[in-house]
Amino acid sequence: MNKIATTLLMLQMTLVDRLNNRREAGQSTLEYVGMFAVAAIIVVALITAASSFNLAQIVTDAITKVTTQAGGGA
Repeated sequence: MNKIATTLLMLQMTLVDRLNNRREAGQSTLEYVGMFAVAAIIVVALITAASSFNLAQIVTDAITKVTTQAGGGA
């Protein structure tokens, strides 16, 4: 009787381990899909934001402002 109980316990532990491994594998795939979706949304948002204003002109104006103030104070 003890041998049967041990065998059933080992069978149960094996099945539980297999189910847990499946759940973890599926979960990681879902996490990768979620991360990819978030990254895609961020890239689209950055492209949209960058195209809505002239970044080069803003940087040029900031550099000009700093150099003229530095040159005028000397």
